[in-house]
Amino acid sequence: MERTPSSRLPLHYLHRGPLVRAALVSCLCCCSAIAQEAKTASDEAGKTLAPVKVTAAPEPSRGREVRLEPLQRAQAKDMADVFADEPSVAVGGGGRSAQRLYFRGIDGNNLNITIDGASQGRSLFQHRGNIGGIDPDLLKRVEVQTGSAGADQGSGALGGSLRFETVDAQDLLETGERFGASLKASYGTVDNGRRVGGTAFGRLQEKLGLLAHFSGEEAHEYKDGNGDRVYGTAGKDLEYFLKLSLLDVAGHSLRASVEDNHNTGLYRWGAGDAGYTESAVLYRQKIERRSYVVDYRYQPSGSKLFDARINLYSNEQGLENLDTQSRTEDRTSGGEIRNTSSFEIGRTRHRLTYGVDRLAQKGSNTSSGIKTGADSEAENTGFFLQERMTAGPLGLSVGARMDRYESDFGGKTVKGDEISPNARLDLSLGGGLSAFVGYGEAVRSTGVIPVGWLVAAVASPTFNQQTGKDSYGKAFQPESSAQREVGLKYEKTGLFSQGDRFQAEATGFRTRLENLIVQIGGSQGKPVTGFYNDDPITAEGYEFRVSWQQGAWRSSLAFAHVDTEGKNGQPVAVTRRVAASTGDRLNFDLRWQARPNLSLGYTLNAVGGLDEGTLDRPGYALHGLQAQWQPGSMPRMTLSLAAKNLFDRQYADQTSISSSGTVVPEPGRDIRLSASYRF
Repeated sequence: MERTPSSRLPLHYLHRGPLVRAALVSCLCCCSAIAQEAKTASDEAGKTLAPVKVTAAPEPSRGREVRLEPLQRAQAKDMADVFADEPSVAVGGGGRSAQRLYFRGIDGNNLNITIDGASQGRSLFQHRGNIGGIDPDLLKRVEVQTGSAGADQGSGALGGSLRFETVDAQDLLETGERFGASLKASYGTVDNGRRVGGTAFGRLQEKLGLLAHFSGEEAHEYKDGNGDRVYGTAGKDLEYFLKLSLLDVAGHSLRASVEDNHNTGLYRWGAGDAGYTESAVLYRQKIERRSYVVDYRYQPSGSKLFDARINLYSNEQGLENLDTQSRTEDRTSGGEIRNTSSFEIGRTRHRLTYGVDRLAQKGSNTSSGIKTGADSEAENTGFFLQERMTAGPLGLSVGARMDRYESDFGGKTVKGDEISPNARLDLSLGGGLSAFVGYGEAVRSTGVIPVGWLVAAVASPTFNQQTGKDSYGKAFQPESSAQREVGLKYEKTGLFSQGDRFQAEATGFRTRLENLIVQIGGSQGKPVTGFYNDDPITAEGYEFRVSWQQGAWRSSLAFAHVDTEGKNGQPVAVTRRVAASTGDRLNFDLRWQARPNLSLGYTLNAVGGLDEGTLDRPGYALHGLQAQWQPGSMPRMTLSLAAKNLFDRQYADQTSISSSGTVVPEPGRDIRLSASYRF
């Protein structure tokens, strides 16, 4: 392929990627081929490396956990890596500062995203700030929840929820060990990135643990598949984390953590996630997040009626343009009090969860240390009740939450309350097969408007006065969503060979967003003069997942198809903070534990071409290889090698914004090397 002279990537330059159908057939054939070989895998080869020992407490939810082992193999370092093998989740934008997350076609701004229970707040400017960075090495659990999962998943979950949970010191300590530490250094070829980190952990007392973590990375502008530098993608990341964990003391557990995350670099201001040339002006920028979390749980021995949790947090986000001396901030504080009572009535078993959560946000903007505009404040108090009942082969979950909201829109405050119901039915059909159907609603009053524009609103803005919209002249409403799901699950051991485990799931879904709150004005320093409820958006489609493991082998295959459409059925182009269309997405992962100290892996990420209406985005297929080795002479050392985009494919994520026929390309081939030592 002839190389282009710059980092610009014309949309029609890329040839179409291989059809997802062909990739699917190839992956299934691969699964079939290794099944026979796995029958003879030795027990020793079946042992897996376990860099993190995890025994997470059960959570009353219907969420799906993201497997962390592939992240460790691939040496994940940002959100794009964390969700690389999740076809329902797309992360576009190119560089670290411009990344945006979409779940089933819905922008992450419409999700309830928490880290250890702390809400990640609102967008600061354009989309930036609502899904700030976190070192993947700190993650113990990542859970993806849909809107039908329950009323107890938090406020504002229009498109669902993402929950991140960090490790405790006790998760890292080996049996009988009191103190430990690890050091890690890594290097990536695509951006000449150098990353170092260290973690110290131990038991201060029998039940009291302390963990301290630091990591830092310096990366230059990365190269695309053509070998050209992508302008405005260099940056530095710093992460500091401290966590105290007092666990299982007469039924009491207490966790307290502090996290400080920074990203700095020369980036384009405003539209840094859109296609641009090297003539674009770059500004020195700093993105930071500081979180404080206290989480208390109590479950007395022998009591089924009391399983309580109190979570309190403060999450501060800031975006600073160091060249223009302007700064946008959002401070989100809140908490949750809940209890789960388990009991039986006749032949039915019940888990009743009830409680209250509260969230308060305050956004501001300053220029040269002087406030520009009034602070923007928003509050939400939610009361929730969720019943989860099982009776033989039947499972029924029914619940509702009432949200009381109060939000500033310029000089006017909008307040009200809404009730959001949900229901889900699970039925075991026998032989490892089960079916489910679910429905859930959610509301949010703070809108998709970044803080930087909210503080620029005039004292008397207009409401629903945008012509050509269904809401014209109607009462101003909070944003709302309705989600529907239906699916089948199948699980079987010994399906292909003795001792193997097979799992499969197929889901159909439909998410409809209504009354999305949009501003009038605000661009290029202009004041925001009004707000209106935009036309509805619908994302519907289906996904399926298959996994199989036997001895030393484990493989998984996942596929997602999503149609994101406007009110007249037209496909939705990439729209910041709202939604995006994308082609069919397929992910395949294969791991072979060749020896007790050697693990090998292969991944395929394939995206079908998008050609609907005015949307024309090419597809692509990316291949990756991974290896982890613990030398026999130094069993506490782990050496890792990973190759991302193995064949140096020139491509752009379909959720990246195009501008003037160009789009920011993603990184080319990246050979990652790392060495870690466990003391």
